Parts: sequence; structure tokens; C-alpha cells
Amino acid sequence: MAQSAVKPKAGWQPVRGETLSRRIVRQIRAALFAGELTPGQALGSELQLAQEFGVSRMAMRDALRSLAAAGIVNIRVGKRGGVFIAHGDPERFADALAIQLKLIGVSVEEMFDAQIAIEVTATEFAARRLASADRERLHALLTELDAIAASPMHAETPLRFTELSMRFHEALVEASHNRALIAQFKALRFVLEPVYARRTTGEVARRVVASHRAVLARIEAGDAEGARQLMHQRLQVVRARQLTGAVPTDERDMA
Repeated sequence: MAQSAVKPKAGWQPVRGETLSRRIVRQIRAALFAGELTPGQALGSELQLAQEFGVSRMAMRDALRSLAAAGIVNIRVGKRGGVFIAHGDPERFADALAIQLKLIGVSVEEMFDAQIAIEVTATEFAARRLASADRERLHALLTELDAIAASPMHAETPLRFTELSMRFHEALVEASHNRALIAQFKALRFVLEPVYARRTTGEVARRVVASHRAVLARIEAGDAEGARQLMHQRLQVVRARQLTGAVPTDERDMA
């Protein structure tokens, strides 16, 4: 049985002007943010939508291409085909945001500021919301990191260690169970990882593992304020080291 189209309560408004497809996109975006459309909802066929908006199929097709490229709709073909509001895809969002950050030329300083804003808050939440699956994943990553740090450094080691270390950071943010923070950090990780890899040595790797372990201990103890303060201190040290190279000698590195 074919799935019937569901329209927003107010219905679509016919559009006129030189940028018809853009006006269609704006209407559908507005309906989505207003809660009139939900993930998986059927909007109808290209022909039906063109008739409802009062435009040609070519204008409707252009609008649908823009909406599909933005991840707002899925276009299916076949007997049960049509235009549907897409389901969320955090990985797609992270990849798109990371690309845009690179293209606009976001600075290293801006990246570290964003990391501090996201990860300090996430660390506090993780201390309040840590689940057993989060704990197991974080400890497993620490075990891998510890093994790498204890081994001789080879040409590929810095990249491998930094990749795992950033996965630890990502797992920590995921332990906050805040999807907005998680999506933003996933994007930030793509642009941060190459920066951290440049400074990874055997000595730095061993200090990183110790630092990760100290933060995790506070999270597991449920010390939200202590975990937040420690993470903030560590990230400020990293920021200073990466930007100027001048930090107190007793401070720890972190990747």
C-alpha cells in the first residue's frame, strides 16, 4: 500500500519570483524547525509537491536537490518512493561541519577555544551521567594508549597514538549523553587531530595517558566540579603549549 503524503497544518504556500527553489527550501526548513515536519514523514512525489507549491517540476527538482544535499530530505524511487524528511545523521553533520571549518580557515586558537568550551562542559556532565558502557569503553581505550606509550616510537606511532587519544576525548564527550555536544566535538576532532599529532613523542604520550587516567578517576568518583576543573586546566595548558610553547615545566601535556 502506497504511503500517503502528510502536509504541515498550514499547507504549502504557492511561490512566485526569480528564486523559486530557494523559497521552497525556506518554507520546508521553516516547517521543520516549527515542528510541523518530523523525521521519516512523507511529503509526496515531486509532481505532487510542484503542484502544491504552484511551480514547475524543474523548479521543484532544484529545490529537492538542495534539500537532499543539506540532509533535510531523502528521495526514494520505486513503488514506495517519494520525498521524505530525513532522519538525523550525526556523522554526516560532523563531516560537513569539519569541512566548513577548514574551508573558512578556522585558526588553531579558535579550535582550542571551541574544544575547551565543549569538553569542559562535557566532562562535568560525564561525571554526573557516566554509564557502565561508557566506563568500559574509556578504560579499553586507556589500555590501548598505555600499550602504545610503553612501546618504542616508530614513524607511524604518533598518528596512531593521537587517533586513539582523540577517540578517548570523543568517548568522554559521548559519556555526557548530550547529543549537541557530541555532534560538535565529532566535527572538531577532524581538524584537531593533525595539530596534536605534530607534537607527539614517547615522553608526551606517557604524560597524556597519566592525564587521561586522572580525569577519568574524577569522573568515576562522581566529582563533577573536580573533573571540570582538571579538564579546564589541562586544556588551557595544551592551548598555551600549542600556541606559544611556553607553559610551566610541571604541567602535563595532553593530546
